[in-house]
Amino acid sequence: MTDTDTSGATPFFFTKQALFDVKRKLWGYEIQGGSEACAALACFIDQEQVVGSLASSSYMGVQHAVERGKKVVAPFDETGLLSKAPYALPPQCGVVKAVGRVSRPEAVLDAARQLRADGYALALESGPGMADLPGLPELADVLCFDAGSGADPRDFLDRAKGRKVALLASRVQGLEQFEALKAAGFTLFQGRFFKEPEIMADRKLTSHQMSRFSLLRLIEAEDPDVDALSEAISGDVSVSFRLLSYLNSAAFGFPQKIQSIRQAIMVLGTIKMRNWLRAVLLADMAQHGDMPRELAELSLERARFLEQVGSRYDFWDFNPGSLFLLGLFSLLDAILGLPMGQVTEYLPLEEKLKEALRRETQSEYQPLLDLVACIEDADWQRLGELTRKLGFDQEVVKACASEAMAWSSAFFVTQGPPAA
Repeated sequence: MTDTDTSGATPFFFTKQALFDVKRKLWGYEIQGGSEACAALACFIDQEQVVGSLASSSYMGVQHAVERGKKVVAPFDETGLLSKAPYALPPQCGVVKAVGRVSRPEAVLDAARQLRADGYALALESGPGMADLPGLPELADVLCFDAGSGADPRDFLDRAKGRKVALLASRVQGLEQFEALKAAGFTLFQGRFFKEPEIMADRKLTSHQMSRFSLLRLIEAEDPDVDALSEAISGDVSVSFRLLSYLNSAAFGFPQKIQSIRQAIMVLGTIKMRNWLRAVLLADMAQHGDMPRELAELSLERARFLEQVGSRYDFWDFNPGSLFLLGLFSLLDAILGLPMGQVTEYLPLEEKLKEALRRETQSEYQPLLDLVACIEDADWQRLGELTRKLGFDQEVVKACASEAMAWSSAFFVTQGPPAA
């Protein structure tokens, strides 16, 4: 999320990454800083600015995560710890991750003890820095290991043996690595592994999922048949209820209640109806389990981000609507547990978009998908390199990502995209 300080301070950007337990249930989110320096040392440079941001109820869906009883892990360096910036997090959900070097060890220890006494959990990452401060590891509730560094986790596990702490493996690359780390004793996991489809040979689409694809084909027609669309939606109790509830909510404030699906279609218009239905149908296909829900939210985020970038930049004359669909369906293989080649057979898309979804070589859309990966992986160095190569303004790209995160989070809070 990008936050602008009215005092004239430079805006900063940060994103969140899902953390799962051994049963693949959502445990919480880790906030990542928006630059290489922030990612390595501390998420927040301007401590006064971050206090206001973390306290904001709209902050990137974190408020909703708290309401759902999930943890929020935020990294703070020595300056942050000593300035009491972590107190902007609610203690019942806040996990303070101590990072960076230490120059005032006694003061840092006192701050950590006070945070623990005030109800906060403490996390430490492996490697030189805070983890080397005598007495601090004994206060930790979570010990973090970088699984993407190539380091052998056995030394880390040996040091943690016998301690009652959660062991978090970050940057877990795939399901195979996830299973290996789980078997080794890790209890929390972060990384791109959950975006990898878990393929089962005999898995097929359910009748419910097939009905969603049928609706998608109807709404993606060049000139949608309003009568056929109205009839199809009316025959689906779940979608009908959600559509009428959405339009009759306070977000719209219509003077008269919307009472029919046809009326709803006419009120929303084709474009807004398409976007709303796309989001709802994707969310319905991913309704079981925490991982599918996170994948659905991430898909909406990707869709909105690519649409916004396509609207801001005339990149190879790509249509923003097509880019929305590319992002929306880019994780459908992981959501459904099917190979993307099989999934694309059901999608009402032009062949170029299907090739991009299948990650076929030389896809003209690949640079934009790489841009998405940089943001999701908090790979800020590569993001800078790629934005320069594409001729994009990095701050504009971050602003698009922030808006997309807010839009996607809002959908799952309100069960529909924002009215505006």
